[in-house]
Amino acid sequence: MRPGTATALLLAAVLTSACASVTSLDEGYRMPEALPAELSAAFCYEAPPPVAEFELMNEKRLYTHRAGSFPSGLPGDTDETPVTFEYYELHDDGPAPVAIVLPILNGQKDIVRPFASYFAKHGYASIIVDTSQRRTLSTDLVDPERALRAAVLRHRRMLDWVETQDKLDPKRIVVFGASLGGINAMYLASLDDRVRAVVPALAAGDLPTLFVDTEEPRVRNAVTDAMATLEMSSEEFRQFLEDNIETRILTLAAFVDAARVQMVIASYDDTVPTSQQRDLRDALGGPETITLPTGHLTAAVYIFYLRKQALRFFDQVLERSSQGTTVRFENEPCAATTGHATDGVPQT
Repeated sequence: MRPGTATALLLAAVLTSACASVTSLDEGYRMPEALPAELSAAFCYEAPPPVAEFELMNEKRLYTHRAGSFPSGLPGDTDETPVTFEYYELHDDGPAPVAIVLPILNGQKDIVRPFASYFAKHGYASIIVDTSQRRTLSTDLVDPERALRAAVLRHRRMLDWVETQDKLDPKRIVVFGASLGGINAMYLASLDDRVRAVVPALAAGDLPTLFVDTEEPRVRNAVTDAMATLEMSSEEFRQFLEDNIETRILTLAAFVDAARVQMVIASYDDTVPTSQQRDLRDALGGPETITLPTGHLTAAVYIFYLRKQALRFFDQVLERSSQGTTVRFENEPCAATTGHATDGVPQT
């Protein structure tokens, strides 16, 4: 990197951190109740432990960067696409805490790799889980609940794989996601009691309104395709989504421990409208929140600041308590199956 570029990046980091604001967890916040079984039962499953195959990407001083994949192994899963991911394997023996990093809609990892590598340099084995939603969104919107459940289950299978690795600590799993990744992070943290802390950045909770009103070109094109397939107007499609998305983030949020959530909100966002980001914060009960004076894309200027803040938050949550997760289940809803992998993999 040229000296001038490095200086510019450093100056940008200083200026942006000065303009961002941090709001603490709301005073008087009370722990939520356990997630009712009727909300979590649809996400139970029984599957064997995943066995991954790897290819070397590159070697670094503190970690080895690998590309991995494994079949989902989920019963009845008709999607033959494997679960693919990038693994930042620490050179220490471990067991290390694990940072799950969930990417944006277009699947490009240039935005999230700086987070994953930063977490790895600070002692977290990082895993970027690929998204297939960029290529399936048009068809997903025609059957949204099925697609939503499939995405959550594939992310949960990633946690199953973590449980099979001696070098990884399944009791210290944290999750970071931005935009679509932030929405996926909220679903995972709401529906899997192995997550200890979560940082959803630029995430919304009202998906029907988000899909219909967003200015994001890929989503707008997918919505147009779905409306054509279903022969619906915009308002008819909005109602279709209201009727057919059963698992709602704003409903689940009331059962998530806000003390284990750090939100990132962009003040001038028309891709994931700022009002929807704030609605999610309210539904969670007022977690610690970083507010940026940016739009959706321009929030990328804050990467250096945000990854430092996310790491601070993860460290604080893990140091504060070795017990507790983002969500508690009511009456072991997955007892009839497992909810996690079987054949010797630890159960929660």
